[in-house]
Amino acid sequence: MPMTKKKINIFFTALKITNDIFVVALSFIIAYKMKFRWMLHLSDVEAYPDVYVDMYLKILWLIVFIWIFSFIISGLYKEYGGPLKSMNEVTAIGKGAMFATILTFAFTYAFQGLPQSRYVIIYSLPISFVILIISHWIINKLKKLVLRHNIGNKKAVIIGVNSTGQEIAEKMLLYPDLGFNYIGSISNITPDKLRYHLKNNFIKLGIVKDFKKIMEASGAEALFIAIDDINQKMLNDIILYCKDNDIFLRFTPTRYQFKTGSTDFDDMDGIPLIGVNYITFSKWHCFIKRVFDLLLTIPLIIITSPIMLILALLVKFSSEGPILYKQKRVTLNGREFWFLKFRSMYVDAEDQTGPTYSTSDQTDRTTKIGNFLRKTSLDELPQFFNVLKGDMSLVGPRPERPFFHDKFSKEIQNWDDRLIVRGGITGWAQINGRAELTTEPLEKLAYDLYYIENWSLIFDLKIMLRTITDVIQQKNVY
Repeated sequence: MPMTKKKINIFFTALKITNDIFVVALSFIIAYKMKFRWMLHLSDVEAYPDVYVDMYLKILWLIVFIWIFSFIISGLYKEYGGPLKSMNEVTAIGKGAMFATILTFAFTYAFQGLPQSRYVIIYSLPISFVILIISHWIINKLKKLVLRHNIGNKKAVIIGVNSTGQEIAEKMLLYPDLGFNYIGSISNITPDKLRYHLKNNFIKLGIVKDFKKIMEASGAEALFIAIDDINQKMLNDIILYCKDNDIFLRFTPTRYQFKTGSTDFDDMDGIPLIGVNYITFSKWHCFIKRVFDLLLTIPLIIITSPIMLILALLVKFSSEGPILYKQKRVTLNGREFWFLKFRSMYVDAEDQTGPTYSTSDQTDRTTKIGNFLRKTSLDELPQFFNVLKGDMSLVGPRPERPFFHDKFSKEIQNWDDRLIVRGGITGWAQINGRAELTTEPLEKLAYDLYYIENWSLIFDLKIMLRTITDVIQQKNVY
């Protein structure tokens, strides 16, 4: 019997639970050794004989049970996906470990017969946290490898190369744990533009009328229809073919793509209706986000001030011109402000070109120190002062220049919805494409609206942590 996605998930979830049982047990044994045998507390060595470990070994099953129960409560064994998959899992490990530690303390106080050493319980927390993160990372890598080799995943074909069809293909490429492996697209046209992650992976299998031959030749097990101009006869043929051949079939609501908010489904005495929930961001959320920004930004300015001083001197003495580059950008409610960066280009770099996007190597326009600043994103550090002043947030839609903002406002419906929050130093769109999405305003808008709809402090923290990872790896920076 072939392995299905469900069986793969069950197998790897069971593997994680088994791993966690051993890790928790090992962590407590190491914690015991640290407290009583490795002389971290020299005065205790003579006080506790070797037999004392038996007290811990006898209740190890109870400790393991408490920890696994806590991990289940924290959602550790859920199926996470998307670019924040790892961050979500680390968060679940942290929450579960903290809850388990509190429960263990409670049990030791409630039942006096249990070992009472607080040090053993406290030491076990960081030990288990680190080992669990490493072991889960290894298991996830193994699962990803299995899924990428078509084990458990369905081979998928997409009819349509519009923005929705390309987005589906991109998700399949990025996240094989969704259950599908992209093998190609069917379309009567060749797309003029491809989404960032499809540029080197797009495959056109043929035209729509040949879909049966294509499905048979490719061995596809799933079909996604992402076009709305398909005629009814062809649509019926596709549905019957998929039904007869047990092929997974899904449609996208391309006629009703609402970018203004989430949709809900209703009916009026049997008449199906689609409703739109418009995107809002409450004053209370604005207040919380602002307080959060200040609590993080003030310490960050203090910590990075020596670095900023050194960089300022390097910029000053490396080329003629000001230390800071000021540029007008658009933020909350359409207000313009002076956006700050360390100057990385020569003073007259845009005299000939006018406003342009940085979507390719900028060596010819940047100074030597400026090129380094861009590659490391250190040129963005002065934006902490923009956040402190209230012009920006640490996380949010990237603020646009007035020239581009006005252009996109006229061309793209709901572009102004990005302005119901402050622009950010980093954002959901940035970690999903960074500089490559600069010239893809529709994609960027979709990511920005998703961020606003799903905002939370935890979401902001995860985006910031992912940004740090991307900066270190220098992904898509120009």
